[in-house]
Amino acid sequence: MKKYNITIMQSIISRFAGRTAMFAAVACMILLGSCRDYLNVVPNDIPTMDHAFSNRTTAEKFLFTCYSYLPNPAEVFNNSGPAQSRESWYHPADGQVWFWINSDNSGNNLYSWRIAKGEQNTNSPLLNYWDGNNGGKPLFTAIRDCNIFLENIDRPTGLFAGERERWTAEVKFLKAYYHFMLLRQYGPIPIIRTNLDIAASPEEVRVFRDPVDEVADYIVELLDEAAEVLPPVLTNATEELGRATKTIVLAVKAQVLTLMASKLFNDNPYVSNFTDSRGTALFPAPDPSKWARAATAIKAAIDCAELEAGCRLFKFEEGLVVSDAVKQEMSIRGAVTERWNPEIIWGSVKSDSHLQLLGFQRFETNEALHALGLACMGATLSACELFYTKNGLPINEDREYMQTYPDIYATSTATAEYADYIRTNFTTANLNFDREPRYYATITFDGGYFFGNNNQLKSIGMKANDPAKGTGERGAWTGIGVKKVVNRETVLTTSSWTPKWYSYPFIRLADLYLLYAEALNESKPAPDDEVFEYIDAVRERAGLKGVRETWTSAASLHPEYVTDKSRMRDIIHRERLIELAFENQPYWDVIRWMEGEDRWNYKPVQGWNVYGTTAPTFYVMTTVGDSRFTYRDYFSPISQTAIDRNPNLKQNPGW
Repeated sequence: MKKYNITIMQSIISRFAGRTAMFAAVACMILLGSCRDYLNVVPNDIPTMDHAFSNRTTAEKFLFTCYSYLPNPAEVFNNSGPAQSRESWYHPADGQVWFWINSDNSGNNLYSWRIAKGEQNTNSPLLNYWDGNNGGKPLFTAIRDCNIFLENIDRPTGLFAGERERWTAEVKFLKAYYHFMLLRQYGPIPIIRTNLDIAASPEEVRVFRDPVDEVADYIVELLDEAAEVLPPVLTNATEELGRATKTIVLAVKAQVLTLMASKLFNDNPYVSNFTDSRGTALFPAPDPSKWARAATAIKAAIDCAELEAGCRLFKFEEGLVVSDAVKQEMSIRGAVTERWNPEIIWGSVKSDSHLQLLGFQRFETNEALHALGLACMGATLSACELFYTKNGLPINEDREYMQTYPDIYATSTATAEYADYIRTNFTTANLNFDREPRYYATITFDGGYFFGNNNQLKSIGMKANDPAKGTGERGAWTGIGVKKVVNRETVLTTSSWTPKWYSYPFIRLADLYLLYAEALNESKPAPDDEVFEYIDAVRERAGLKGVRETWTSAASLHPEYVTDKSRMRDIIHRERLIELAFENQPYWDVIRWMEGEDRWNYKPVQGWNVYGTTAPTFYVMTTVGDSRFTYRDYFSPISQTAIDRNPNLKQNPGW
């Protein structure tokens, strides 16, 4: 086993991120001729691999290094989340909004939002997970560290019984997950089975991208190996929160195989002839049978989650004296914001305070931190329109709703009938009346209620002269907020901001239920009872009737949709976008379904007129930005620098 100086290795990696630079110092000498910078004058006491894996303590530190590359899903602008999915929009010129994010107030590191506006490029790609800059983690560096760990974990002494096997399985999972992240963002990538030898030749260093099916098969192989060893739940949750389990591994496997069955990788017309310089096809011919394989994997993940890990859909049961409507809202919001609730399969252990700051609504003008851009996450009108009516139907499919509200952008005055959701005698948009519970649990609107600030229920005003705006700031640039991401116990007072940390989910059980319904629908001739069973479970928690009952009711314009596979596909897609709204997943769903062009390309982003101080001046549909998306955006570009270093890395189509 060769000894690698850690400092040398990390310097090389950080300066020349990407696979070519990652593998060995010789790659730097061959391609860039600058390795001397790192080989000069290394002190004798710098730790080597012998030290890094000399005992249990040092080896465990290296294990945590492998974990450290996991993204924080609560970092709104460093993930392809609500901004890139066009669920939210922001004001570009308000320095106070960016206080938390960028000290120069330029907004230049709002990476996902900049991509949504059409600023992605090849010279300096945004959210660059290939090289590890502009908001992206250096995932090839992460994979290299995982390989170093796997190559050396047999060396340390003092490990407890079973630890070596468990740690190995955890790192195999992490290695698989980092490959998965790169696969879904870039398509074909080089598989990093082992690190190259220090004496690798120039030909060995200049690697090719591997066909996507081979990448996916390798990821699944690693996940299967990890699942055989890891426990379904953590035995010492207090000290091990965030560590990999069998349940997490199987859930990620379900995501991988669903991705490979989806249109992006399984009938993508833009890449059907995409080959590398050797003529190797990088995408396979369409194969409908992949949906059956995905369904099997998803069901295995659900069974493990329910039967072995005790997971279940979260329902709020705390004994607060609140209305049934608030309890329903807390069941929906709590699935995300109640710390380590039983629905969360994999949650983040990193801070979510920034995310809550963006979604929190101020109740009074004199509350602290008003200058930090509270509630600057503005939900778009298109995101609001997506939610169902109270009958569980899309707005344009609900006969009753359209008859009652022929113009959803007009206004009405709320009577006591709507007191659970809207301030009585308040004039607000028709869009806010008679919507499903998930709408009221997710969206903060003018005249609606916000349950938070340590379990207080107050009505919110979003107009220019209301407290939610604050002196000298714009708040939500669309005039609509997002309360779903705020824990009910997070507190803002006149002197302090105290966020109640929660385990922001990577994966929760409702996600798997809807994935399973989707995979079953795609793999069968027509939707059957099992398809409806899993989607209906999610709807029941959301306070809605089942799909069949809803779509065959008197309110429905098209009762035949529930018997048609294609129409059922649309219903399931919408259900996922609603249930997982503002959680990062909707962006990746739209991408794998290849619906980005229809939803986002040159579509105006709209909200209300935030300068309005009265209902007639506020409720004016206003374009707040423009979205850009073309066929090339389904996969991110590889930086031109990486391609110049290694010409065998053929650029993605359109870039």
